Amino acid sequence: MAETTYKMRSKYNETPTYEKFKFHTHENYEIYLFLEGNVNFIIENKTYSLEPYDVVIAKKHELHNISFLKASPYRRMYLNVWPSFFQEHNCQEYEEFFLNPSLPGDNKIPAKVVRSSGLYDAFKKYQKYSNNFQLLNTPILDAIVIEILYLINNTKQFATPDYSNTPVAGIILFLNEHYTEDISMEMLQKKFFLSKNYLCKIFKNTTGLTIFDYIRKKRLTLVQDLINENM
Repeated sequence: MAETTYKMRSKYNETPTYEKFKFHTHENYEIYLFLEGNVNFIIENKTYSLEPYDVVIAKKHELHNISFLKASPYRRMYLNVWPSFFQEHNCQEYEEFFLNPSLPGDNKIPAKVVRSSGLYDAFKKYQKYSNNFQLLNTPILDAIVIEILYLINNTKQFATPDYSNTPVAGIILFLNEHYTEDISMEMLQKKFFLSKNYLCKIFKNTTGLTIFDYIRKKRLTLVQDLINENM
């Protein structure tokens, strides 16, 4: 069997726990179809409220997580596509969207666009022709993944983020711009006019990480990129 360069999954959690959904990154691109639950999707410093059939895209190395607003069943499908897929299937032009840094409004495709564009239908076709996600690397599944990438590249309507966690959004934006520098709690306290204890509390409650765990993740991501570039 050829090396897998994409994989779609469907997951359901009857009673999800916050500990399972901390900030994390991928070496690939994640295309996430929300189906059920009461959650926000957080990508770096952006927060998106979700309704069924919204699609959210997390690009390579973008830290993201799920914030549960209340306890309720949580169901989603998601497709992970590795960068090598585009070259192997001669569709490099469809990777351009994923290579560009995310702007404030290009992570979430609203449900009405997902349904009208055929994106939701493509996810369901994948489920059908993969025998409910049991098969991989068949020509028809390759074609459906390319179709999904094509539809995303041709999407013109993205949703703007919901900055409900404004203090944390500002902190994350600052950390993303300065994580290669020396950062101290004293610096952050002066910058955001918040006590150190409150800074730590709201950041951990929102992201599941401490501020310095977040900084370490960003630094390790940079190191991995440099290693991949033989630097």
